[in-house]
Amino acid sequence: MNLTAVLHAGFGVSVLAGILVSDTTLRIAAFALGVVLFVAGIVVSRRGD
Repeated sequence: MNLTAVLHAGFGVSVLAGILVSDTTLRIAAFALGVVLFVAGIVVSRRGD
């Protein structure tokens, strides 16, 4: 598994955790982490070109 796949998988897990968590602060933090991981995955894949 390459780094891009790992970062995008982390995005999926983070968003799923955000959906399952009931506390608003933790939900926002999980979604924010998901966004960061998704963007990092895009950046890593673009740098590999």
